[in-house]
Amino acid sequence: MSRPSGILLAGGASRRFGRPKVVEPLDGAPLFHRPLRALLDLCDDVVIVLAPGAPAPPLPDGAERVLFAHDSVAYEGPLAGTRVGLEHVRHEHAVLVAGDMPSVSSQLLSLMVERATDTGRNAIVLRDAEGLRPMPAVLRVAPALTLARTLLQSGERRLRALVEGLEPDGLPQAVWSRADAEGAWRRDVNVPGDLP
Repeated sequence: MSRPSGILLAGGASRRFGRPKVVEPLDGAPLFHRPLRALLDLCDDVVIVLAPGAPAPPLPDGAERVLFAHDSVAYEGPLAGTRVGLEHVRHEHAVLVAGDMPSVSSQLLSLMVERATDTGRNAIVLRDAEGLRPMPAVLRVAPALTLARTLLQSGERRLRALVEGLEPDGLPQAVWSRADAEGAWRRDVNVPGDLP
């Protein structure tokens, strides 16, 4: 498989955080730079999905392959943002992460892309004691985009509905722990106290 595309969701309302969290400083850089760097290490192009009218946030050096896209309606949720990202990527597969996932690594995402190549499945996600997690994910773009549009037209807003509808392969902990022994990928930032 050629290098995949990347999608970074950064259009949420940050209601629980109280201010725009993806640009919150972390180690001297905006929070979203961490998952963005993981995507840039692995992906040929990266689409960052923002809320309607949101200004483009500052990018790190080496981010020339980044494109910004905007949700058509504000705060419709991650499924709507994923659809926008899928409409703008250039490759057959897309790696999906959120801008508030600072501990996702390129090594972990690379394992997921390898599994997508080996199995030919429409979606690869990670599995832990709580079951399948909808993000991060590797999606086959064409079927994922078709299903995302259908789900949104029906009123569905959950990203999990998309992932489950694609009949994903879930990497078990015995596999993903080779790249992330502590399961740090599960940490996301909802409130200021969640910052590492």
